[in-house]
This record gives sequence, C-alpha cells and structure tokens, in this order.
Amino acid sequence: MKLLIENWRRYLTEQQGKRLSIFDFDDTIAATGNFADAYQAGTDEADMTGPESDKFIKRLDTEQTEMAKKTGTVGGVNVVLDFRDFDKEVRSPVGEIKDITNIIRRRLMEPSTQVMVLTARGPDSEDAIQNYLETLEDPIQTGQMIIRGVAGGDKGLAIASFLQENPGFTEIEFYDDQDKNLKSVIDLSSKLPKVSFFINKVEHGVIKPVK
Repeated sequence: MKLLIENWRRYLTEQQGKRLSIFDFDDTIAATGNFADAYQAGTDEADMTGPESDKFIKRLDTEQTEMAKKTGTVGGVNVVLDFRDFDKEVRSPVGEIKDITNIIRRRLMEPSTQVMVLTARGPDSEDAIQNYLETLEDPIQTGQMIIRGVAGGDKGLAIASFLQENPGFTEIEFYDDQDKNLKSVIDLSSKLPKVSFFINKVEHGVIKPVK
C-alpha cells in the first residue's frame, strides 16, 4: 500500500509540476547528536574562545544542550550557546538514518524533484555534509542537490526565499526533527495555498507525518 501511494504521488508530481524535497541533517539524515559550548549570558563572540575564556562555563553534551536551549540556563546561570566549533565538520560517530537516505536516493532519480539539505548548522558545514553523503556505504551523489546552512535561522523563511528565487514548485516535502522548524514550515504552508505541503517529523529515526 505504501508503495502504491508513493507511486501515485510521484505520478501526480510528474503531471502537475515540480517537487522540492527538503531534509534536515542532524538527527534526520544522520544521528549526530547536538553539542555546544556554554558561556555566561552577554558574552561577545570575540570572547568565545573555549575553556581559556573567563566567561566559559562548560562544554555541553547532547542532553545538556537540549536542556540549555529550552531553559537558557546551565546550573542556574543564564547562558549563551556557541555551536561554531561543531559547524565545520560532521561529528563522528554519525549513524545513517536509512529510511531518510533511501527517500533521498529515490528523489534524486525523479527528474521533476529538486533535493535540498537545509541544516541549522552554519554554511561552513556544507562541504562536510556533502562529504558525508558521498562517502556512505551506498554513496549519495550530491551533484544535483542543494546543501544550505542557515546557522540557526528560520527554515520557513529560508524556504520562502528559495521559492521566490526559484518559482514553479507545486509540492514541498519537508523532513525535520525539531518542532520549531516544523511549525515554521507549517506556517509557511498557510501562506502558499496553491502549493501542496507534506511535512514530516523524524523522531529517533521514525518518520511521522504532521501535515
């Protein structure tokens, strides 16, 4: 049944227009974890120099980073988080989430589909992500893909900007693990009634449609 639905959606896309398939990287394409350095709130970027800074608090693991993002504190101290040390390379070990990468492989075979990796990492991570995809056990060729880092920016706005520059897409397919990004794209979908949106949350490697 899933294959039948997938083939029907592919047929509709080929008949009606172009599909844009968008995939987050961290914990969507690969189970990478989330790391950051915590500094006292108000620390200037120039003073974010790691443990040698007198405003450095600690390096956070995945669980600590997620909690600090929600509360804005570490150990009761207001903090600002710095992700820059982790933007230039994709952390190891990184476990391929094959349900997602197999969708990417299929989409790349469809002439009417443009595949995009849209990551909250900075632009410096784009080459590392490309290298990761191309060196998988079953490599993904990235020559026809778009890889963009928005450095924590609003993904809905990033997609809207792309659509303005590249009109003609009639279907948007979106995969992400973060609720704020899903909400941003859901909000965008309400502003584009002529575009069909298929929005999916990836949670511990499981794909859950949300729209």
